[in-house]
Amino acid sequence: MENSQAPVGRRTASTCGWRGVFLPQLNRQSLSVYGSEIAVEKECIRQLQSGVWVIHPFSPIRSYYIMCMVAITFLNLIGIPMEIAFLDGYSGVGWEGFNVFSDTLFLMDVALNFRMGIISEDSEVAILDIKKISVIYLKSWFIPDVIAAFPIGYILLIAELQSHSDTSTSGSKASRMVRILMFVRIISLVRLLRVSRLVRFFNEVEKVSNANLEYVQLFFRILSLFMMMFLLCHWNGCIQYFVPMLEEFPSDCWVRREKLMNATVGEKYSFGVFRALSHMIQISYGSTESPTNEVELWVVMTSMLSGALMYTVLVANAAAIITNVDQAAKAYKNKMNHLDDYMTFLKLPNDLRLRINKYYGARYGGRWFDEKNFLISVSSALREVLQSYSILFYTTSLYSLCL
Repeated sequence: MENSQAPVGRRTASTCGWRGVFLPQLNRQSLSVYGSEIAVEKECIRQLQSGVWVIHPFSPIRSYYIMCMVAITFLNLIGIPMEIAFLDGYSGVGWEGFNVFSDTLFLMDVALNFRMGIISEDSEVAILDIKKISVIYLKSWFIPDVIAAFPIGYILLIAELQSHSDTSTSGSKASRMVRILMFVRIISLVRLLRVSRLVRFFNEVEKVSNANLEYVQLFFRILSLFMMMFLLCHWNGCIQYFVPMLEEFPSDCWVRREKLMNATVGEKYSFGVFRALSHMIQISYGSTESPTNEVELWVVMTSMLSGALMYTVLVANAAAIITNVDQAAKAYKNKMNHLDDYMTFLKLPNDLRLRINKYYGARYGGRWFDEKNFLISVSSALREVLQSYSILFYTTSLYSLCL
């Protein structure tokens, strides 16, 4: 008896055993898309009847997988530039193991994307057909994902093991191996293409989040903006040190001027980021002397241009967030301002003004919607249902005002 009274979506997930983690879960996001628990139940049945192994976009394992990939991708985007610029091939066993693990995980991610359900543009149905998923993925992000998932970690590990085994070889062969290692490390910068995956993961987190949708989207938009700004500053700081290192630290480079040749990694990184920020926000701190060669000149110009880009993105996103947040409340406030002007123009008494304000507060609840356009845009059957619910809502609100 108790089992029959349980929510239908949870019953389906519980009766399917381990396959339940691949079915859509019952949360605010799935309810907002499908409309009811019965519709979520039908979506679970549709996926089970398809007879293929596909991860639904609203499944629990999908949410946990996205969170895990966000963390690992962000660590990669931080660690890869630091490894190339500052560690000079002495990254340690732990970081080499993490590189191999990350490469393996991103290769698995490329394969899993052929089995990941896709939310359609109208957000009314999830695409679970394998052929459609494959076609969409191959036409969109397959090539960038394959390039970003190229297993550089395996190549570096094999090359370093080979170099350690050839320590007794001639100097020319050893120097050639060092050049090969440096070339492979430079090629490993293609892994920074994973930044596009990070942005897509954030977009997917917004879609599958089980929370208040508007505020979740606002939070993740701000968080992703600050993470992108941090990555831009971090990469600039690493480039500041990496370029002189490629030139084998000429006598007039900033690293020698600051006496950082034998400094710790923390000191080198701090000076590099400080110098990059000085260029990006266009102040003289950290860069008291002009560039001494063409390469350093181009590095400085790149930092300044990236700083201008950062300002542009920050201002544009801040303006978009301020403009789009809680538009219904802003529309209501504008209506109330017009109403106050109208009542002042008519010189209405204060008690009548108070009654009118209470009426608007009870009727609209502090939010203004263009109901006429909403009703015009839907079908006649839906229009009747919406009108009946609207009348019931407003009648209840006005009745509570009279109590």
